[in-house]
Amino acid sequence: MNANVILAVESLPLLLGFLLTLPVGGKIAQPVLNVWPSLASPRGRMTAGLVLICLSGLVISTHTYWIHEKITGTTTSFCASDSLFSCDDVIGHETYGYAPVIGLPWGLIGMGVFAALLYASMMVQKEPDAPGRTRMLQVLMLFSGGGVPVILLLISYEVQIEKLCQYCSMAHLANVLVLVTSVRMFRATQDDAWSRMARADLSPHVQGQSEEA
Repeated sequence: MNANVILAVESLPLLLGFLLTLPVGGKIAQPVLNVWPSLASPRGRMTAGLVLICLSGLVISTHTYWIHEKITGTTTSFCASDSLFSCDDVIGHETYGYAPVIGLPWGLIGMGVFAALLYASMMVQKEPDAPGRTRMLQVLMLFSGGGVPVILLLISYEVQIEKLCQYCSMAHLANVLVLVTSVRMFRATQDDAWSRMARADLSPHVQGQSEEA
């Protein structure tokens, strides 16, 4: 299967998750309220959206690490291209494909970060009113916020290589969306907005309900 098609599939949870955190999320959630009633409230949609974004970031980072292991030291290619977008040239770079000092592949580091983000987001979703909620949101902001300078470093590498890694870019986008969403949620917890967001603003469709003439 084409590498870009695979990436598009892996990015679907990211797109869906982001949309759920927006006002349009209500329209997206309406058809599935009978299955996932927690999506009836803005808070439920936002926490679910955050989990999906983190999940997508973890999947993409894992795939990035898999690409690194597949192409390193071999003549095998996965998404090499003569065009601007060539993840093989970035991920498999003998110098820039590894984190400075610690020497680990960037994909492996991304896996660890997104695994932590996914855990924290699931804890917030599971117990949104628990005392530890604020701590989990702080973890989300700390890890994703700490990823911003790393993203800038990796972009500088891409500029030097004169190639862009589409898998890396989507992982970067996931990190930024986690940061934006977790900051929004943290601010809401600082007043009664968090409680107001828990009130359902959607009703599940009841089958057999009479239609208007």
